[in-house]
Amino acid sequence: MSTSSLIKASISRRRVIQATLLGAGGLAAAALLAACSAGSTTPTPAPAATSVPPTVAPTQAPSPTTAPTVAPTVAASTATTAAATPASAATPKVSPTSAVLSAPNTQPQHGGVIPTPRNQTLVVDQSLFQVFDSFNPFIPNGQQYQAGYQQACKEFLFYANYAKGRIEPWLATGWKYNEKFDELTITLNPKVHWNDGVPMTSSDLKFSLEMLKNNPTLLTVVDPSVRTFLDSVTTPDPHTAVIKLNAPNPRYHYAFICGIVNGFEVVPEHIWSKVDPTTFQSNPPVRTGPYKLDQVIPSQLMFVWKKDPNYWNKDQFNPAPEYVVYRSAPVVDSQVEEFKRAQTDIAGFDYTHMLAVKNSGYQNMIIETTFRDPCPRGFWINSDPSKGILADPRWHWATSYLIDREKIGSTVWLIKTPPAQYPWADYKSNSIWENASIASENKLTYDPKKAAALLDEMGAKLDSSGKRVYQGKPLSFEIMTPVPVGNPEQVIAQLIADEFKKLGVDVTVRAYTNAVWTQKWNTGDFDMDSHWLCGVSFDPDQLYTQFETSKAVPVGKTAVNGNQIRIHDAALNADAVKLDAADPTSSANKALFDQALADYYKALPAIPIIQTTYPTAFNTTYWTNWPTDDNLYHVPANWWGQFLFTIGSIKPTGHA
Repeated sequence: MSTSSLIKASISRRRVIQATLLGAGGLAAAALLAACSAGSTTPTPAPAATSVPPTVAPTQAPSPTTAPTVAPTVAASTATTAAATPASAATPKVSPTSAVLSAPNTQPQHGGVIPTPRNQTLVVDQSLFQVFDSFNPFIPNGQQYQAGYQQACKEFLFYANYAKGRIEPWLATGWKYNEKFDELTITLNPKVHWNDGVPMTSSDLKFSLEMLKNNPTLLTVVDPSVRTFLDSVTTPDPHTAVIKLNAPNPRYHYAFICGIVNGFEVVPEHIWSKVDPTTFQSNPPVRTGPYKLDQVIPSQLMFVWKKDPNYWNKDQFNPAPEYVVYRSAPVVDSQVEEFKRAQTDIAGFDYTHMLAVKNSGYQNMIIETTFRDPCPRGFWINSDPSKGILADPRWHWATSYLIDREKIGSTVWLIKTPPAQYPWADYKSNSIWENASIASENKLTYDPKKAAALLDEMGAKLDSSGKRVYQGKPLSFEIMTPVPVGNPEQVIAQLIADEFKKLGVDVTVRAYTNAVWTQKWNTGDFDMDSHWLCGVSFDPDQLYTQFETSKAVPVGKTAVNGNQIRIHDAALNADAVKLDAADPTSSANKALFDQALADYYKALPAIPIIQTTYPTAFNTTYWTNWPTDDNLYHVPANWWGQFLFTIGSIKPTGHA
């Protein structure tokens, strides 16, 4: 498969995740789109965000009872502090109608030409933009979040810095629960004001939460519990919001942390209270970030953001670029040439092309290769009781023994990546959930002989023709995948199918289109599946809770709350129910997490395969101090909200 085909396939795969996990409870949608698929390093999530819980683990689990109280100083500039004065919101130089009508619908042959001074502009190549006239995250197709909007204009209450292992306060200074975990107090940074000069207060937070509660058709964007657990909000002062919950929830604060890609968004009450949020386009967007919308150029597939001279945190966080431009990446050959001409600072081509550029002698580039995607690649087995032998945990383990993780990590993935022993990313923070003794008793190794022995033990015996027969019938199954043929997840599926065939089990692989795969996944119309294993963003119960028996529905009905594999495992279910109400930071609960891990391995509802490593190429002609393997100071992904801190950390080289 050609590189351009892989890039197109990657785009398709990310859209699959969005459609797939709508209403899927704990498994992510919009966030996973951006984070979980391979191929190109340029993500292409579908425009519509959806209701999902956090899906990535920070490098240190945040405490649910207390949080930092002082905003950190990040990449502070030596520039003189400017007093924040009221300013009107920028007026984008495009009309909503022309934005839609003039936008191309295919990847351009050449990248758009920026209308700003090159040595003052950060240029990022991204996915194919489709929404140019709306900045409303709460409605379908309401925003193009990965076009600089979420990276330069929006800000969040807290950020998970996975690279450094901490939660960083930003628009808020801290959180605190009461003893029963049914009341959460959030304190806001008193310095913050919107980019029109109006202060951001607790009334804005109260309004934003109540807006979601009172408008059930609005997308929550993050954890749906932000709506379902909300009882009321009071504001004892302009910088304090007290959130009363209708039931204890020690994880409610997770929604307010920018984890994978995004977090809960606070919107300005003085604007949104006067409009219908189900139709409002929020154009131009009034947010708190260091950049305001300058112009949108649909014909160039380009968003231009200009530095706000009245940014609220300028004395502590003063980004060097005067402009940030996000444009849709051109076809791969043009991407390479334009990167070498320094027309872009971050290109979207794959690792093979990165190495080709570097090995050709091009000096002005850095390739970052250490940051992990939050979702290991995973293998799923429909465990509904009606699926017979597939529901047997021994089948799950037989399958695991047929997975050569070393081979897959070395030859299938786009860059060498290690095997996954745990069902989460190998972030530093996640080490607190590990248990070496339990893992050693449940090693995920490649051992076809053990697989064959388990098949024999289950009664799936070889007949005279060399085929395995179970209850009088030859075994025959299909592995489905949501990615095009040739993409890693499909190749992994084929390798597993080939191993099954060696043992006498007829297994085929089929790649389905987005809509078909989504329907099959949610209705349980599948045998086995190869894609990704997401769920853990702050603690493992975010994954375990998805396998609770109460969330399983019969095959043929849509699983709207998770457990698409329809597993009924009494031990894992009991663990998850207990953990749902348990403080994840209490040492008293570590034994329960260990028990849940042990029971997870026994049932093996989703099989970890490999960690997911994505490289990023940065151009050093105009900007330096990029996140590198030696200095990975923050998430390097340019479509995540955390990319704000890369924008704020890079420095000009002085190139004219």
